[in-house]
Amino acid sequence: MKKKKKVHTGWLVGLTAMLLFFYGFLLGGQQLVMMDIAAEYQVGTKGMGGLISAQHVAAVIMPLCMGAAADRVGKKRILVVFTFLFGMGCVFACLSGTIGMYLIGACLIGSGYSVCESVSAAVITDLDAKQGMRYINITQFLLSVGAISGPIVLQFCMKNLNTDWRFGFGICAAGFLIITVLLKGTEFPEKRENKAKEEDGCNLMSRVQKETIACFLISIILYVGLENCFGYFVNPLFTVQLKQAGLGAIAISGYWMGMSASRLLCGFRNYNAERMLLVCFWVSGILFLLLAFTGLPWLSVGFSFLLGTAFGPIWSTLVALAAEVYPEKAAGVLGIMRAGSGMGGIVYPVLMGGLSERYSLSIAFVSLGATAFLELMLCFWRKSGKRTEAGLCGK
Repeated sequence: MKKKKKVHTGWLVGLTAMLLFFYGFLLGGQQLVMMDIAAEYQVGTKGMGGLISAQHVAAVIMPLCMGAAADRVGKKRILVVFTFLFGMGCVFACLSGTIGMYLIGACLIGSGYSVCESVSAAVITDLDAKQGMRYINITQFLLSVGAISGPIVLQFCMKNLNTDWRFGFGICAAGFLIITVLLKGTEFPEKRENKAKEEDGCNLMSRVQKETIACFLISIILYVGLENCFGYFVNPLFTVQLKQAGLGAIAISGYWMGMSASRLLCGFRNYNAERMLLVCFWVSGILFLLLAFTGLPWLSVGFSFLLGTAFGPIWSTLVALAAEVYPEKAAGVLGIMRAGSGMGGIVYPVLMGGLSERYSLSIAFVSLGATAFLELMLCFWRKSGKRTEAGLCGK
């Protein structure tokens, strides 16, 4: 009989965290240089939104297919393949000389990070159901650290080493390809079974549960729309509206610093998930409105830091709660959630680009505040849905 290999939790969480670090580095760097990319390919603000959305088109389709596939053929196999594709997308973007080649790279990047993020989160929940939310927050903390480092490193290199926007893609390409090799030699945990439902005798695969998944899907669409729009349009906010172009990079880094701090704190402390979501969405809605109407640049930098702090636990909490609805199909559920993230990434940048061109950036930021308050309503709906399900199960 073949001896079962030991799964090293710390190594696997650490490797996943490094994968997300380079993803964050890429994400933060892109937020800084999107205006440079748009200028090189001669597209305007609305076209910049289109370039952002192109990266998210594949991020909608691939997680839906690969999440379910990971539950069948194994999460390790899927994660290794798509980490490699992630790296190759960075290679294409780094070497691009035309907008067509850049878009090919963007689609590979979108495919890579969407599948990697959802499948790696499912792997982490397989490691330990009780600690899954904390582990996801720790890996998301490293994503935030990468996103802080990206703008700082790229801005330094562009000013002092005469590099262009392609340099960040080259760094990430090397990182992802090395991680691909390390993942190949790492032992993964077995997937979980949903023993709780069997023990309860509550086999509802219920309407309430399906509605809960749908509610989480809508929440992740709206949240990622908020996160992407702020990240990509905060630099234009400082450049165009506040007339302080030099503060854009500081605001982006401050935003990610706030996000890192709250994710690190939530990674080492237990918290009430639904209550945390209520507070975070309420605070973020207020901050979007303040950013829309505050004309003071340094105060807006402070609001950016606070917004990142409020955003920090949201993605991890939504994903961990969704995984617990169907733990035996966690990769499939999180594939749906990551597809929702891609939808938010497609729709909201184009919408915000259109609003900012037709009206102003202030109106666009007001619409983001309204979206955050809509998220509050969804939180209250989920709480009522949980009470209904408990009643149906006789709890």
